[in-house]
Amino acid sequence: MISVIIATKDRDEALRKISLPSLFGQDTSDFEVILWDASDTEKSRIVASDFSHRFEAKGIDLRYFRARRVGIASQRNDAVRVARGEIVFFIDDDSEVSPEGMLALEKCFRDFPECVGAGLVVVEISDEKRAGSCFMEKLKGRLYKALGYRKTRKVHPSGSHKGMTAPPGPAQWLSGCSMAFRREIFDSIQFNEKLETFGGYAMAEDVEFSHRVFLSSDSPLLIPSEGDIRHHGVLESRGMVDERTIAMFFLQQVLGNASGFRTRPNMGQGCVCLEYSETFCFHGFP
Repeated sequence: MISVIIATKDRDEALRKISLPSLFGQDTSDFEVILWDASDTEKSRIVASDFSHRFEAKGIDLRYFRARRVGIASQRNDAVRVARGEIVFFIDDDSEVSPEGMLALEKCFRDFPECVGAGLVVVEISDEKRAGSCFMEKLKGRLYKALGYRKTRKVHPSGSHKGMTAPPGPAQWLSGCSMAFRREIFDSIQFNEKLETFGGYAMAEDVEFSHRVFLSSDSPLLIPSEGDIRHHGVLESRGMVDERTIAMFFLQQVLGNASGFRTRPNMGQGCVCLEYSETFCFHGFP
């Protein structure tokens, strides 16, 4: 069984219109939904209540929890403790899972028993403000295809991460809007709550966590060829721009600190990735 975890705060409309309807429309019912809510109002709880009876009719548990701590990293850590599934699948409240998405993840973990983490292909849904950047992405995609270049999800020595829209295949990191892990991973690895230093948004806590999982394993993370996540990128309650900018600066300063890393080969010929020092992994930031 898969435990789907949605950590949310004050985004009841995204839950009502995007994530919960997509989960209700899955081709399988062998999963549960855990809604971990840090909202300032009761609106998200009401949405959960409205959907719970519909999920129950399909044999799916929708469990609502009021978060005792606010912050995406701490909320995810707390939610994992009540998960019943062998696979824990994190999505955002504005993530739309394709109907075959859950079955695709089940198949991926079943067919590749050595795989400890996987995520569906992410399709970013553009709005008018992002139309220009989406056009550039399409243009780059055509250029890459013409040159025979294959985009991959990797973390560079600088601490930057690339390849959000990479095609199916191996990966060094997974997106928080679509990342699944075997339950036993959380016995030794948790989301780094120190990334909430500049606010609950905790910019790129998904990259930091999933890359640590990648480094702890002898095999890469995987992006299956079937299923996808349409990420709507709802900005409401994501935090102020200044907070996000500071958080990203803080993350890259830590990830780019050479004393905290050592290199090792992985993911094929000519690719060098980074490995965290024990101090960084288990005792927080220097």
